[in-house]
Amino acid sequence: MNESSPGMTSTASTSMQMAFNTENLSTMLYSTSWMPTSTGGYVGTWFFLFFLAVIWRAMSAKIAKLDASWAARNAGYPILINGGQDEPSRQNLIQTWRLSVNLPRAVFRMVNQGIAYLLMIAVMTMNVGFFFAVLVGYFVGELISGRVSRADYGG
Repeated sequence: MNESSPGMTSTASTSMQMAFNTENLSTMLYSTSWMPTSTGGYVGTWFFLFFLAVIWRAMSAKIAKLDASWAARNAGYPILINGGQDEPSRQNLIQTWRLSVNLPRAVFRMVNQGIAYLLMIAVMTMNVGFFFAVLVGYFVGELISGRVSRADYGG
């Protein structure tokens, strides 16, 4: 294969990096038009990823609260055993399917998963700064809303 022949391109520039890099001003994020070319652009991208991670963690907590609220409001009827002597547990209640509950739940979870994939792509650029932006954003989001979990709401 001749490197100088017309129509042939080198694949070295498009190969995926397999080690962290610190070349901050040459890391493409999401598209070829989103590549920081200045320190200000890189800092702006860092803060975007930071806040995106905070939002992702806060949305995860909000989804847990909404799930608990919907479960409490729309739970099925428990089956009483021993003439009502045993109290049924929340885990045994089966929620009925309702469009008013399942549609917003699906939308929230789809958006949350989309944000998670965007964060994953940022980490996969193998840029150290982007990696720490996501980690620090998750940490701050966990500090703010980490006390909310599925276990707290019986889910």
